[in-house]
Amino acid sequence: MKLPAEIGRISLSLLVIVGAAVLTAGAVADAAPQTASSIDRTPLPLVKLPPQDWHPQIFVRVHNYAHVDAGLLHGAEAIATRILKEARITANWVYCPLPQEEDDAYAQCPSNWGTNGFVLNILTPEMVGRIQTRVENLGSAPAPCDEDATSCPISVFYFRVAECAEQFSIQTERLLGHVLAHEIGHMLSASHSSKGIMRGEWGRDDLKLIGFSMLEFSPDQAKQMRTALLHRAVRPELTQNVKLYASR
Repeated sequence: MKLPAEIGRISLSLLVIVGAAVLTAGAVADAAPQTASSIDRTPLPLVKLPPQDWHPQIFVRVHNYAHVDAGLLHGAEAIATRILKEARITANWVYCPLPQEEDDAYAQCPSNWGTNGFVLNILTPEMVGRIQTRVENLGSAPAPCDEDATSCPISVFYFRVAECAEQFSIQTERLLGHVLAHEIGHMLSASHSSKGIMRGEWGRDDLKLIGFSMLEFSPDQAKQMRTALLHRAVRPELTQNVKLYASR
């Protein structure tokens, strides 16, 4: 299905994900986010904070349901990694098994996730057909991902990305990399803006720039994202403090 030529811009407006209805069948349900139990959010003292130049890491668990070519996918991840690096965030991509695949072939896929772990689901047209999405959307993510959650999901509609890249004569891996960075930004509390990587609608000028350079996060967005990761990093320590306090 081709994107209408008269659109002239690609909407990346966030899809609101409600409960488990986002992915409703088969393998998609297996990739749904697992959220830790809520805890008392009363601020506690004595939490050691990282220095101001902290460069947090994130780990993205990749489920390539659409069977995107490995070379193209690695290229897209490299683009997203560069964009996030400019925001002083280090991205690590880990390939994980799909249903009916042997876990032994994915020894690097961790079984236990921290709050800096996320899930990337690259969906097939059939999977996308089971969720509500506008035809111009290229991906979706919860915004923001709950601080207590592990494995918050990003969904990317690869077939639409490929069609858009062809329509505007952009390398598919470059466009896909920007979509990945945009959706990760949403999960780390970055909102839509009037320009840059978090612009809600990419116009022709944005797409032209994507073709040979990169859209970036603003300094304020980068700070906001690192702050979100800081909050996620200290949540386990807060949880432990609550348990210790309750046991006294």
